[in-house]
Amino acid sequence: MSRENTRQQVVLLHSNDIHGDFAETVRDGIRTGGLPLLSGLLQEIRHSGEEMIYAIAGDMFMGSIIDREYRGLSTIKLTNALEPDVFEIGNHEVDYGLSHLLFLEKCAGFPVICANMYIKELNRRLFLPYADVVRAGIRFRFIGLLTESIADRIRQEELVDTAVSVRPAAAELAKVFEETAEDPADVTIVLSHLGIEEDKQLAEVLDPAWNVSFIIGGHSHTFLREPVVVNGIPIVQAGTGSGQIGRFDLTFDKRHRLSDWTWQLMSVNEQTSVEDPLMTFYHDRFQAETDRKYDQTLFTMPCEYTHPGFHRETQLGDLFADIYQAIFRTDIFFLSTNVIWAKRLGPAVTRRDLMLSFPYENEVFEMSMSGERLMRLIRHVYRKEAWEGANIFFLFSGAWKIRVRAEDKELLDVSFEDRAPVYDRTYTVGITGYAWKNRQLFLGIGEEEIGDSIRLRQLAANDREAMEQYFASCTQVILHREGRLTAQ
Repeated sequence: MSRENTRQQVVLLHSNDIHGDFAETVRDGIRTGGLPLLSGLLQEIRHSGEEMIYAIAGDMFMGSIIDREYRGLSTIKLTNALEPDVFEIGNHEVDYGLSHLLFLEKCAGFPVICANMYIKELNRRLFLPYADVVRAGIRFRFIGLLTESIADRIRQEELVDTAVSVRPAAAELAKVFEETAEDPADVTIVLSHLGIEEDKQLAEVLDPAWNVSFIIGGHSHTFLREPVVVNGIPIVQAGTGSGQIGRFDLTFDKRHRLSDWTWQLMSVNEQTSVEDPLMTFYHDRFQAETDRKYDQTLFTMPCEYTHPGFHRETQLGDLFADIYQAIFRTDIFFLSTNVIWAKRLGPAVTRRDLMLSFPYENEVFEMSMSGERLMRLIRHVYRKEAWEGANIFFLFSGAWKIRVRAEDKELLDVSFEDRAPVYDRTYTVGITGYAWKNRQLFLGIGEEEIGDSIRLRQLAANDREAMEQYFASCTQVILHREGRLTAQ
């Protein structure tokens, strides 16, 4: 037998952070991306006779109206049609709630893995820690790891937040290798949704005895033209969206040992692929149903308003802080700038535009506190660290003006309706659920103050419903009082 005949070839394809990028776009005159073209590329390689594996490193969810309208069920159906061999969950797979994700997992026709998410009390993983895939007689083991930042999202779920933990990735990876020591695979691959920097840190501490061949990553949306090699381990990622896919060409000797490999980032477009008609049918059916509901105009604005950054005052931040204040009738409303995903909006705003601009549904709370306590809250919210990006940034409704010193962000003055706040007066302060869940960090509010110096009540379980009711009776929206937050 010749040396050539003893070798085996396997193609390993991978995607990450597709984020609802289900429809094609036109780039430089070429139809690019979209699930029909992506599926067509996968089908072509499958039917070519090559041994192929397809892995997804998280975040199929969130980013499209189709995904939002069906709360991820449409995404699972479309992903089933892509026929992945393994799927590591990303942080956005939890956006509709962890309980809902466990339902969606049962609808998946592929293994969903994550080694480091646990039910605390039972010390039991929520998902399979790894999945084995066999091609050409070679056993590939994919071990899933998820970013610990998902804990911020889980904390917003009542009951679930105290019952679930996301454990450090390196320690859990070591635990998986300990658990499988008696049953090793031929090839071990970490399927990560940690981000490129965390992947590098993980590679640094990997035990060579574990024989990890590659880290396939996601979360940081990193476009790579060649692998990043750390501690001898290649790390790859395929950016974001469906316009490209990562491809390994792997060569194995007769003992199933990896003898050679290459990697490239492939474009997915009409020049590299032909649409899969079945995927086109599925996608178009979902698209038609959502178009009928979401293409109607909700309200208009005199011009386009913008939101160019998260750590500064913006037109859309001011506008929607005013809208929340008008809906919930608080004295002041603090709105975190990161809840607004749109960079620009208007003049006509459809239900689709609003949903894409505010992809999350939020609870809304009212805090009642003295003027003196409100001033301490404002000093905390606009401390130097928040301006520098170490924290989320808040804008506020327009009857207030706040001025800080530019060099050190020291609070200079605050006014409400052109007057200084009255220290012994009670003010009502509106916030969304995310700020409330993280009140110590974001607002400087300790547990001991609740029910004592600060009284709390819930105003709404779903801010989206309240906004749509508001726009039903207010079809034109105008921004007033820009320049309410200044650094001088």
